[in-house]
Formats: sequence, C-alpha cells, structure tokens
Amino acid sequence: MAKGWDNDPSLFAGLVEQEVGKKLRIISMALLTEIVQRSPVDTGRFRNNNVVSIGSADYSQREGEDKTGTATIQRGSAVIANGKPYSVIYIQNNLPYAESLENGHSQQAPAGLYGIAFHGVTQAYK
Repeated sequence: MAKGWDNDPSLFAGLVEQEVGKKLRIISMALLTEIVQRSPVDTGRFRNNNVVSIGSADYSQREGEDKTGTATIQRGSAVIANGKPYSVIYIQNNLPYAESLENGHSQQAPAGLYGIAFHGVTQAYK
C-alpha cells in the first residue's frame, strides 16, 4: 500500500524556487564580472556602459567612465540582487561601437567579450 508524503510537496517547491533565485543571482554576477573584466579599456566609457536590467532591456547610455570596473559591477550587483526566481536578467552595452568590439575590433579583446564570457560562465555552471 502506498504511503502519503512525509512533508508537504509545496514546501519542497518553495525550496526549489529559492535555489533557482540564488543560482540566477550567482550566475548573473559571474557573467557581469566576466564581461566587465574582459571589457577593453581606453577611457573607461565602454566599461561604464555595461548595463544590467531585469524583465526588459534597458537601452540607455551612461555618462562618465569607469576604468577599473568597480562602479559598474557595484551598480549591476544592486540590480541583480533584486532578481527573483525565473527572472530574465539583461546585461548589455548600448554604445554605438559595442557591436564592433564584440566582433573583435579591439586588440585588448580580439575575440570579443560577451560571447566568451557567456561560454566561460556556462561551462563553469554546467
């Protein structure tokens, strides 16, 4: 004869949802950090324009520079911290030359940066 559940399955579902949210934030932070660190730096404008948003793309451009990437990562981290389970988190750069840099038009990032960062992070979290 079959036995009933020892614990309510909805409790398990809540734990799974919490873990999904946690992994989403961890992987998003790893990806942001990798992108920012791989960003070629001349003035720091490109690095400063790696923008993070949740739920929809943010097509804005930021003023100023961030040669170290610290402020960009802190700004992105604050957004990522609000990520809920199953959220879609966008990390993008809207400067006119961002696509050229992704296509390898930089001696500092000859293979681009977003694609390489995505590949590296997905391999790390298989």
